[in-house]
Amino acid sequence: MNGFERISRALAWQSTDRVPIMLHNFMSAAREAGMTMHEFRSKPENMARAFVDASRRYELDGVLTDVDTALEAFAMGAKTEFPEDLPAKVVGPISEHIEEVIEQVNPEKLKSDERVQIYLEAIRLIRRDIGDELFLRGNADAGPFSLAVAVNGLAETMMAMVDESKTALLLRLIERCYDVHLAFHLMVKEAGADATSFGDSMGSPDLISPKMYRQFVAPFQQRLAQDLSRHGIQAICHMCGKTDAILEPLSENGFAGYEIDYKTDIPKARQVMSGKSVLFGIIDPSGVFCLGSEQAVVAATNELLDLFSDGGLVIGAGCALPAETPTENIAAFVKTVRDWQCR
Repeated sequence: MNGFERISRALAWQSTDRVPIMLHNFMSAAREAGMTMHEFRSKPENMARAFVDASRRYELDGVLTDVDTALEAFAMGAKTEFPEDLPAKVVGPISEHIEEVIEQVNPEKLKSDERVQIYLEAIRLIRRDIGDELFLRGNADAGPFSLAVAVNGLAETMMAMVDESKTALLLRLIERCYDVHLAFHLMVKEAGADATSFGDSMGSPDLISPKMYRQFVAPFQQRLAQDLSRHGIQAICHMCGKTDAILEPLSENGFAGYEIDYKTDIPKARQVMSGKSVLFGIIDPSGVFCLGSEQAVVAATNELLDLFSDGGLVIGAGCALPAETPTENIAAFVKTVRDWQCR
């Protein structure tokens, strides 16, 4: 059974010869390839080489493509910084006026944006290189609500959520962001991804209340899962933070998988998601993978494997690995998964 088959079967809730492995590792892959983040994100050949080399070095089952959290927002016109050796980040909204922001959000901008096209070309190159040997998960950047926050500003969006006079405008903005985001999933799939994924961490209970999640985030996530399904696309939703308070509505959205944070009550998440959505991760990327000892990595990995002994897991980090993650820790993680036997 190869990596593509292993992850495909896991997503279908079918038996596999072992737990599949996939790492959210764009920063560490670039560092190990000897590239700065600028070099990594500037050429599709660099991006593809870093991902493929890392997947083969550690014998992973799949490739998760990612570059930063600013692809869509920058394409729409949000102010963005590009540090030499850090991921790009949004530092300001398109405009101080939400009406102007709404006017600027248009899916057609994705087609002409250079950064988006570099990313899509990298996916094509990876697909050509790995064939059907490994599973290719193409990240489609920020979900509708998170994209709205990026282009409109966090403070402005938070104020609009509690000001009923601005609710209609905010929902209009999220609708426009939804159109952009759906279009990006379709482009990523067309470029060669087996499944797509996205982050919607601005909708986490760490930032907004469960009531706000149900009003401003959940309806768009549910629609996204339905629309992608109609296009034959499986998707994985990434949510940072402690998601305990929204696990039930998350489980009802219909995504093939969720990549959640180690801060979440993992036994509870396993119980709620069982038979509905496969969990990706869920090991702490910083405290364990990056800063922990090899022994700590092995212990955390075994604990998670024991918890999911009956399936429902594609194991890895719960979020992006820091660039400085020791290669020894990644190797110890992979060896532990390969050696694990159900106890």
